[in-house]
Amino acid sequence: MRPQRGLTLLLATAALVGACSSSATATATASSSETATRTSRPVSTTVLREIQVAPDLRLRQIGEGAYVVTSTFRWEGTPLDANSVLVEMADGTHVLAGTPWTPEATGLLLDWLRDQSGGSLPAMVAIDTGYHVDNLGGNAALLQAGIPVYGSDLTVSLLEERGDPGLVPPDHVFPIDEGLSLTFGGEPVRAIYPGPSQAPDKLAVYFPERRLLFGSCMILGGDLGNTADADMAAWPDAIRQLLPLPADVVVPGHGDRLDPGLVQHTLDVLAQTP
Repeated sequence: MRPQRGLTLLLATAALVGACSSSATATATASSSETATRTSRPVSTTVLREIQVAPDLRLRQIGEGAYVVTSTFRWEGTPLDANSVLVEMADGTHVLAGTPWTPEATGLLLDWLRDQSGGSLPAMVAIDTGYHVDNLGGNAALLQAGIPVYGSDLTVSLLEERGDPGLVPPDHVFPIDEGLSLTFGGEPVRAIYPGPSQAPDKLAVYFPERRLLFGSCMILGGDLGNTADADMAAWPDAIRQLLPLPADVVVPGHGDRLDPGLVQHTLDVLAQTP
C-alpha cells in the first residue's frame, strides 16, 4: 500500500543519507567517520528559553538550534495556536517544518532569523505539512524571500481543489507516496506520509539524529480538534506507523505538550471517538 511503501523506505534507509537534486541547499553526504564524530545536538522536552518575537508569535528553544514556533491566529475572535518547527542543521541551513498561520507572522520569523544572523537571512528551506492554512499559510513570505518550499503533489492538488485561493503552493513538489529526504552537512531530515489522517495529505517531519518528530496536525496535543477533512478510520493506522520512530521530543500541530507520549495520546483520543 502507498503509506506502507513510504515508511518502509524510511526505516530501511535510516542509516543512510538521502539527497534531492532539485535543492541547491542539499549538501553532499558526509562520510561515515564524519557522521560518527559530528557533535550531537539533542533536543529535550525541557524548554531552554522562550522568545516572544511578537504578540502572536513565540519561540520555545528545545535544543541547540532547535525551536518550536507557535503562531496565534484569531478565528472569529477566538485565538488559535499552531506549531511549526525550526531546526538549524549541521551545515547552518535552517529547516522550517510547517509554517506560521500567515505571511505576516512568517515574515516576523524571518526578521528574527536575520537579526540572529547579523542582518542577513541564513540558508533555509521549508517543508509544507499539508494544504490547510496552519501548515502552509506562510508560503508567500518564504517564496518572496527566495526560500525553497517543499510540498507533496497531493497537497498541491488539494490546494487547487479545496484550498483558500489566497494560499500559495510550494515550489518544490515531490510524490507523496515517496516522501522526501534531504541532507545538510550530513544531517538528514525526512518528510513522511503514513497515510490519511487529520487530512488526506498530512505529513510528519522527522529529524532522526535529534530524535525529533514534528507530527503536524496528525499528532494531537489535546482534544480532537478539526476533523472536517479527517479520515477517522485510517487515522489510527497512520499514527501506528510513526510508533517505531525513535523520538525524545514529539511536537503536535497544536498544543504545548512536547513529550513522546503524544503518539499514544493521539491513539487514545481516536479510540474514544465515536
